Order: sequence, then C-alpha cells, then structure tokens
Amino acid sequence: MNILVIDTSNQPLLVGLGKDGQLLDTFQTDKPKNHSIDLLPAIKSLLAAQELTIQDIDQIAVAKGPGSFTGLRIGLTVGKVLADTLKKPLLAISSLQSLAKQVQLKQQPDVLAAENSMVDNFHAGQIARDTVVLVLFDARNQNVFAGAYLGDTVVLADGHYPLEEVLALVSQVAEPVVVVGDGLHFQDTIEEALSNQSLKILDHDQSLPTGTGLLALSATTTPVENIDDLTPSYLRKTQAELNWEQNHQDDGQGKPYVFKV
Repeated sequence: MNILVIDTSNQPLLVGLGKDGQLLDTFQTDKPKNHSIDLLPAIKSLLAAQELTIQDIDQIAVAKGPGSFTGLRIGLTVGKVLADTLKKPLLAISSLQSLAKQVQLKQQPDVLAAENSMVDNFHAGQIARDTVVLVLFDARNQNVFAGAYLGDTVVLADGHYPLEEVLALVSQVAEPVVVVGDGLHFQDTIEEALSNQSLKILDHDQSLPTGTGLLALSATTTPVENIDDLTPSYLRKTQAELNWEQNHQDDGQGKPYVFKV
C-alpha cells in the first residue's frame, strides 16, 4: 500500500511517501509562501527517487486544516485533483491531530530514527503516555487554532478559541502538558497559566511536520465520500466571508457566502 501524504497547512511544506505504515522518503521545506511552487515538483521528485509513478499511489492523505487559508487550499486542491484523476481514495486529516500524533509517536525509537535530522535532538522517552499534547497555531489577536489530545482521547476538540480559554481548560487537567506548534509565540502566557503542571513547550524545529502523524492516522481515517464536496477545515470565517457579510447586510437576500476549493 503506497500512500502520498501532503501537509501545506502552515508555512512548512511536507510531502511524504509511505508504504505499509512506514515512511519511505519525505520532502520538507520551511520557506514562506512557496507551496504553489514546490508542491508538485516535490511529489514528482519523491516518486522518481522511489522508482514509482503517480499511478503506483494507492491512497492520498492531506492535512485538511486548520491553518493558513491559502496553504490549505493549495494542498487540498492538489490532493483532490490527484484523487479524482487517479480514482484513488482521499483521506482528509486534521492538521492539529496529525501534529499531536507525531509528538506521541516520538516515544518510539524506530519512528524517531526515520525522521528528519531537524528533530534529532528530541529524544524518545521525553513524552510520557499520560501526557496531554496541546497543539496551538497562532490565529492572531490572542486567538489560536487549538486541539488537545491524551492518547486517543480528545481533551479539546479542534477549534478557533481565545488563548486564555484554551489554557483555562488545560489547567484543569492533572497530567503533564506538551505544547507543539506556535507555543513559543505565547511562552510567558502559557507558563503563567500552567505553572502548576509539568510543562514542555516545543520549539519551531521540533514542531515541524514530518509526516509520521499523517501516515499513522491514515490507517484509521475513512476516505472522503464525495471529493467534490470536500473543503478545508478553516474553523473560522475567511476575511472574504466577513467582508461579503458586511457588504450584504441590507440586501435582504439572506444568502450565505460560499467558498469551495
């Protein structure tokens, strides 16, 4: 079973090829605003390196959001076009949950050994199985996209929240907490709110997607039933929607703004 994994949900770009649950190869870059340039050449290069063609791909797994609106649209558009053209299953997976799963899997030495050297300094054993993994993406104005997971249990469902609301909830959990994503953007606030808990905030390099989380979750994710209807999980209204609603308050039509990939 060959699976192509794609994560364009934030500034980092991750493309990976997996086979039977193991990552064969990955392409990673952290260049800003470059997904539209790098994504397709990365897929082509990875396939060539493994002596595969695009027809050899059995499944496609894409991070569906939340995250950068533009990045999400690029990744999902490519995933949808490939899945539709090749008639292959498309798996749409939470960007937050996949990053949390990646952190949880770092307990396993075989997974660590397969990952990029950028995170080699994050050793197995640092994340205990009773640890809450809190994923934070900066959504500006002291708001975050957030999700929290204790093993397979969802402590906080993926959503767009005020940071203080997220930290107030997590502070009620007795278990240790690891923060991954944009945690360092809010380091002082997090450390103050969770001062009574065992806490670790991963840095930027330790928070880069490696593909292990997406690949692991693909094993239990149901393929998208109708690819045409799949849209990114923005978890908040786009600026275009907000502008449209403001400009159409008095037109009496009552029709919602619709944005599809």
